[in-house]
Amino acid sequence: MHAYEKAIADSLNSIANKEIYFSTSEIMALSEEIASEVVGELISWACQPTNVMPITIARNCLKQFPVEWVSPKIKQTVFRFVDITDDWDYRRLLELCELLSLDLLKWAIELNDKSTNPDIAEAVDDFNERLQQGLY
Repeated sequence: MHAYEKAIADSLNSIANKEIYFSTSEIMALSEEIASEVVGELISWACQPTNVMPITIARNCLKQFPVEWVSPKIKQTVFRFVDITDDWDYRRLLELCELLSLDLLKWAIELNDKSTNPDIAEAVDDFNERLQQGLY
């Protein structure tokens, strides 16, 4: 197991207080509170690092869940785990949402559609353009 994957696995297992990293069904069977914490931790790993390896690992984990299960958890936890005023984190969130669901992407775009930060505005414009071009 790669060091980044081990770090992510350890962080998720620690939240659940048991081995859950490789088991989507075990994560989904956790209490709502703990499952949301696990999803939040994965969002953090998917959006904050500057190295592509942990971003990719976390995204791949999140893609394993049914969108109707993971989407509400992302919406309820994202503000605790990601700084949407940081252009790096926000752009990674948009990329993650794009991988998971068109509706989730639209929601994430709306989070900052009035931002005066030029880097955030550029990210919003980039993903709105992708939507208008019908890339989905």
